[in-house]
Amino acid sequence: MRGFDEKYADLPDFIEKVTREIWEERGIGGRLHDVYATTIVRAANALIVGDAGVVGATLATLHEFPDRQLVYEDVIWTGNEDDGFLSSHRLISVMRKQNAGAYGPASGALVRSRIIADCVVKDGAISEEWLVRDHGSFATCLGTTPEQLAHDLVAKDLARYGSVQVFTPADDVPGSYVAVVEDSDEARRYAALWAGIWGRKTPALIRDHYHQGAAVHVPCGEVLAGHMDIDRWVISYLASFPDLTLTVDHLIVNCDPGQPVRLALRWSIQATHSGWGRFGEPSGAPVYIMGMTHAYMVGGRITHEWITIDEVAIWKQIIAHKRAE
Repeated sequence: MRGFDEKYADLPDFIEKVTREIWEERGIGGRLHDVYATTIVRAANALIVGDAGVVGATLATLHEFPDRQLVYEDVIWTGNEDDGFLSSHRLISVMRKQNAGAYGPASGALVRSRIIADCVVKDGAISEEWLVRDHGSFATCLGTTPEQLAHDLVAKDLARYGSVQVFTPADDVPGSYVAVVEDSDEARRYAALWAGIWGRKTPALIRDHYHQGAAVHVPCGEVLAGHMDIDRWVISYLASFPDLTLTVDHLIVNCDPGQPVRLALRWSIQATHSGWGRFGEPSGAPVYIMGMTHAYMVGGRITHEWITIDEVAIWKQIIAHKRAE
C-alpha cells in the first residue's frame, strides 16, 4: 500500500498493528503522533481535533486502566491507494480499574467493553475517525448503572468545563470524507431492514431478516438470542423515542471466500425522549445517538450482529435537559 510501512500486509493488518503499537506497546507520543497528527475524532461523548487531545485521553485511560488490552475481532473495509481507505474496526477492551480517575476510585474491577471505530486512512495516516464505546458495559462492570455513571460524569463535566460534554452534529467540524453507502444486493437488503425496523417502527421485519437463532450483541454487554429477545430490545428503544428518525451514514460490505457476508453500518438517530421505555420516565429531552453496527449474513439472513451504542452519552443528554429545565 502506497505511503504505508512495508511491515503492514493490508489495511486490516495496519489497523490491528497500529492499535497494538499505540496501546499495548505504549507508542503514545511517537506512533500516535505519526498516525493521528491532524485527525478529527468524533466519539459519542466528545469531539477531538489533532493528536494533542488524543494523547491526553489515551494517557488518562492508561492511568486508570494500566493493563488495558484491545482484543481484535474484525475489520470490515473498503477503498484504494488513490482515494484512501475506510476501515470499521470491532474490538473488545479488557482491563482492570487500578487507579482513581474519571470513572471513580480504584477498585480492581475487571471491565470489558466493546468498541467499533471507523477510520479514514490514506498514506499511512488517519484523517477522520468515528468512535463508539459501550460505556453501559463500563458502568455494569464497575458495579453501577449507565444512568448513575452519567450523573457522575455530568457533575465532573460541569465542574471542569461548565457544560455537559456530548457530541452532536452542531459540534461537528467539516472533514474530507464523503459518505459511502455501497450499492449491492446485501447492502440494499440491510439498509432496508434498518430503515424498516427503526425508521418505520416495524419490528415485524425481525422475523423476515434474522435467523431464528441469531445472536445480537447490544449495549451493557447483553447478548440477545432469537426473534423475541431482539423484538423486546428494539421495542424498548422505540418506546423511549417514538418520534425517532434514522439516517444511514455509511454502509460497506465484504464478501470474502470462506466467510459470511460481513457488513459495517454507521447510523445516527435524532429523537425526543417522549415515551416510557429503556430510558425511564419521559423527559422531553432532544437526543442524538451515533451508533455503529457490524453484521454477518448467511443466505440473506442475519446470523450475528453487534449494535454498539454509548448509553451513558444518551443518559447525559437526558440529565442535562432535566438540569436545564
